[in-house]
Amino acid sequence: MYEILVLLVLLAWVVFSIWLAARITRVVRLGVLKALTFLVLAPGLSALPLADEIIGKFQFDRLCEEAKDVKIFATKPVGEELYSSDGRWRLGSVPRLPFQEFNRTRAIYEAIVRSELTQTQVSGYAIPITLVETRIFDRETEQLLTSYRIFGTRGGWLSRGFEKPAIVRDQCLPQSFGTVSQRILPFRKNEGAK
Repeated sequence: MYEILVLLVLLAWVVFSIWLAARITRVVRLGVLKALTFLVLAPGLSALPLADEIIGKFQFDRLCEEAKDVKIFATKPVGEELYSSDGRWRLGSVPRLPFQEFNRTRAIYEAIVRSELTQTQVSGYAIPITLVETRIFDRETEQLLTSYRIFGTRGGWLSRGFEKPAIVRDQCLPQSFGTVSQRILPFRKNEGAK
C-alpha cells in the first residue's frame, strides 16, 4: 500500500513540476530560450525528490569500484573433507548436499577458518551506506587468509520505504565473492590415491 501511495505522490509531483516549469517559462520572451528553459526545468524539478539517491548512486558506485577485489594473503590446501573426490567444492555443489551432510561439512569448514565481520556506517555521502568488512583467518595459525568489503544501502529518503532502492543497487559484492572459500582453501589431492 505504501508503494502505491508513493507512486501516486510521485506522479502528482511530476505533473506539478511540468506545470511549474510552464509557469516559470512564461516570463521568458525568446522562443528558443523559452523552450530550453522548459526542457531544463521540467526534468530538473521532477527529479528533485530523488536527488539524494541520484547523487548517492554515483558515490556508491565509486565505493563499489574500490571494493571490487578480494585480497588473498595466503591459502590452506584441504582434501576431501570439503571437496568431492573429483575436486568439486562440497558447500556449493549441485545437487545440494542433504541438510545433515551440509551442516557437518559446514562445521568442518568453520573448524578450519574463522571469520571476523566489522559493520560500520560510512559517513559523508548523500545516502546512508553500510560497510561490512570481512576478514578470514586460519584457526590453527591465526594467519590472515583473505579480506574483502561489501557495501550496502537502502537508498535515498524516498526509497527507504521500498524493499529495494529505486535507482541505486542495494549492495555490491566483490567480483569473485562466490569463490572466496575455494580460493583460500584449494583442493589438495590425496597423494596416496591412484
